[in-house]
Amino acid sequence: MKKSLRFVLVAMFLWIGALSASAGPKGGASEEAAMPPVEVVQYFHHKITDRNFELAYDVLTEDYKSLFGSCEDFKNRYAATLRSRPHSFRVLEQTGSSARVSYVVEARDWMDDAHIVEQTFVCETVLKKVNGAWLMDGGKGKATERMELTSRQSAAAVLSSYHDCITAGEMRAAWNLLGSDYQNSFGDFSAFVNGFATTVSSEVHDIVPVADGPGMLNLEYTLTAKDATEETDVVQVFQGMAALEVVPGRGWRILSAENRLVDRYFPPKWQ
Repeated sequence: MKKSLRFVLVAMFLWIGALSASAGPKGGASEEAAMPPVEVVQYFHHKITDRNFELAYDVLTEDYKSLFGSCEDFKNRYAATLRSRPHSFRVLEQTGSSARVSYVVEARDWMDDAHIVEQTFVCETVLKKVNGAWLMDGGKGKATERMELTSRQSAAAVLSSYHDCITAGEMRAAWNLLGSDYQNSFGDFSAFVNGFATTVSSEVHDIVPVADGPGMLNLEYTLTAKDATEETDVVQVFQGMAALEVVPGRGWRILSAENRLVDRYFPPKWQ
């Protein structure tokens, strides 16, 4: 696992949903190969977070797509999304051709370059089976909580979102939260992804601002990283320092990070 830092918000509309699967529900020809309704909703949110808007748009029925407009219109609607995490799913009803699912979404969205808003939504989505695949066909949502973060809190949210996206395998989203020079330090996006090939989880906590200036901030934190290979599993704890800066049009971005190893242990294999 890289010694450099691992570290997204959500423009929540009325209907959304994400899965850690890499293949879309239209990928299989048979009904058995299609994802069930809950996984389609998870997949949708996962792709929104990872900024793969085309794949998220692809799990909507044609009628639902028409409400958003073109794929470019859909992309613009979620341009401010940092992270969208659905949970607490309940299948309210399901037949062979339709389903209704309720769930909760924890969303983070950019308000402006320096500020993030965190919101909780209670949602309900209708899905239809089209050519053997479940697709989202509409729904509704209600905001139940909303908190506008300060500039410092927003920077900390970016740091934690970076690690959260690494854990969720949303590598494009994680990459997008790095400054250009920090990106270049990895080589390219492919090298960045390969650097986390064995990562099981990457979590930061005890985030504390230690120095700041206009549009800049240094954060201290503790990082717990779990990696797994065929030979062994390892948990490592680091004390870290990250420098962040507000980049116009992009928001808070991580300019650099240094992690000092303070503990390492080898638990029994998880698998």
